[in-house]
Parts: sequence; structure tokens; C-alpha cells
Amino acid sequence: MSAAIERLLAYQIEARHTPGALVHVERGGMLLARAAAGLLGPGSQEAMHDDALFRLASLTKPVVSLAALMQVEQGLLELDAPLAGYLPAMRDLCLLGGVAPSRPPTLRDLLRHTSGFAYETEFREAAQREIALKDDFGARMPYVAADDFLARLAVRPLAAEPGRAFRYGYSTDVLGQIVAAADGASLGEVLRRRIFEPLGMSQTGFEVPAAEHGRLAAAFAADSAWHARVPGYGLRREGRPWMECGGAGLVSTLDDFARFARMIARGGRHGDTRLISESLFVEMTRNQLPEDVDGPLGFAGAGFGFGLGFAVRLDYGAPAMPCAPGELTWSGISGTALFVHPGEQWFALCFSSNMASRMMARMEFRRAVAQV
Repeated sequence: MSAAIERLLAYQIEARHTPGALVHVERGGMLLARAAAGLLGPGSQEAMHDDALFRLASLTKPVVSLAALMQVEQGLLELDAPLAGYLPAMRDLCLLGGVAPSRPPTLRDLLRHTSGFAYETEFREAAQREIALKDDFGARMPYVAADDFLARLAVRPLAAEPGRAFRYGYSTDVLGQIVAAADGASLGEVLRRRIFEPLGMSQTGFEVPAAEHGRLAAAFAADSAWHARVPGYGLRREGRPWMECGGAGLVSTLDDFARFARMIARGGRHGDTRLISESLFVEMTRNQLPEDVDGPLGFAGAGFGFGLGFAVRLDYGAPAMPCAPGELTWSGISGTALFVHPGEQWFALCFSSNMASRMMARMEFRRAVAQV
């Protein structure tokens, strides 16, 4: 383990930002850094370990995005097709005041977060935000019924004209419903068959068996936002609705997700097999936002655009992290973070349970791995 990573993890734990964390850094199949620090959860006597289960939160999004692109490649979906062709509930979407958008959102809009299906906190106008907060899906998921989720999302105002603004939110949850319908199976089954089994990701899924609950990593009690929005993922509750959330619902181990990251680092290849064609992989990993559309500044800092599932480091702009042009990144509110550069076959993962200081922690992690 490098001294920079060791110091970072020691600080995060001493400052009680997270009880424990795991780190993996790799280039070209060669391990550069590996670390386990702290405990599995607050009050736990169990040291953090490689078999710990983490709620991926928004690191679920790149996985579901890849599955959608695999379906595009097979002709099951079209990138620029209006959503209503796949989800009839989305036929009459409106902006604030009941005004129809200039065009309907498309599958591409879902993948690059320009659909207008924003999280409640991403609405810029108070009137829009007030309407969205009446549902507050972010606090209720995964205990919502998919049909109810789509119906309610369809009648609340879009956050912006489709294609005209990056507004992070429920786009990938909607995408997950389309992916499931396209294959005629549950989203979990689609991901298992298309991605998890080919990559050997046997520890990844939407539901954690009761016998495995003790492996779940958890945050400190003081991290109240984490405990309000994260613990339900992976845990089905009897008598409550349940949705396999394409935007946040997966649970995984560090090694399982490293298999996914390694495949992305190798340009969509696993061994001698391609999960996605070279041309569509290029489409996935290039900036998809028009020049006049704002990007994920509040999530990745300056100097990033967005592709079809990942933030993409541009070749201009002052970044908040030492990311090279073409580097991809995303993270989860639970404390998970991924950086990957396909051109260098390099990736870095940090898994922790930390919502309160996750942005600072993720940027400091990227600075630390630059010294590996």
C-alpha cells in the first residue's frame, strides 16, 4: 500500500468519516495498490475484509447503462428513440406549467442525464422542487412499486427541456425498467445473464440473503443522511413494495466490482470476449453533452463532460482531481468511487460507508492514487 493511500485511510477513520474502507488500484492486470482499513461498521469488532458487501448506490448506473447499450447493439433498443415507445406512461411529459417540451426525452437522454428526470435536490426552481419533494423517491427507495414510480414521475414537471441540461436523477431508474422490459425479465436477471455471469460477479445483486446480512458495511450513526437513504438497498422487507432500482440498488464486493472495472479498463473486453463492440464502447466513453449544456460540475468538479454512463475527463478545463483526458469516473452517495482510464488499462476503486464527506473523500482518494 502506498504511503499516500495509507495516510488518507488513516485520516478518514480517525476523523470518523467512515468506520472502514477497501482500496484496489490496478494497471494492465498488475496490482498497484490494495488496502483494507478499519472496521466493517460502527461498534463492530470485525475488521474490514475483502468479503464485505457494499451498497454501490450510483455505481449501479454504469452497470445498467452497459446492459442497455448491449441491447442497443442487438437492435432491441435505439439510442435516439423517444421513451414513450418503450414506456407508454411517458407519453405526455410536461415542463412546469403544463407546457409540452420541444421534444420528448430519448434513451440517449437517460444515459447522459439530460432527460429532465431529476432528483428532488437537482431542481433549480423552488416551485419545481416543491412538487418533486411530495414524492421524494430518494427517501423511499427501494420500497416503491415500479408502476407507481413511473406513473408519478411521468406527471411531475421535467427539470429542464430534454437534451438541454444535465440534471442528475432518476434517468437510470427509468432506463432499468426499459432494460428489463426489452429482455422480458427482471432487471436483476438481465444483469446476471448479460454481465455478472460472464464476468464472474457472483456476489453482486439487488438482494442480500438473510444469512449474509452480517457482511454488509455500514456508516457511523452520526452520518444521518446515509442512514436515511442507503440501508434499505439490498434488504427486501415483507409486506412492502420492492423495486430493483437501476440507479442505486446493487450490492457488491470490491473484488466483484473490480471485475466490472477491469472490463471497462480493457475497452469492453473480458478475456477474449467482448461485452460491447469497440465502436459502441467509444460512444459510451466519449462526452455526449453539447457544448452549451452544463455537465456534472457538482459531482466531478470542473473539466468533465458525461458519456453514456460515466463522467468523462475532457481535454480542457481546470479539474479538481488529477484525472487525465479520457478518464472515466463515477461514485455513489454510500461512499463508493470508481476511476478508470481505458487508454491506460488502469482503474482505482475505493469502497467505504460515508455519505457525509464523500465528495472530499473521493477527490482526496484520486489525488492519493496519483502517487501510486
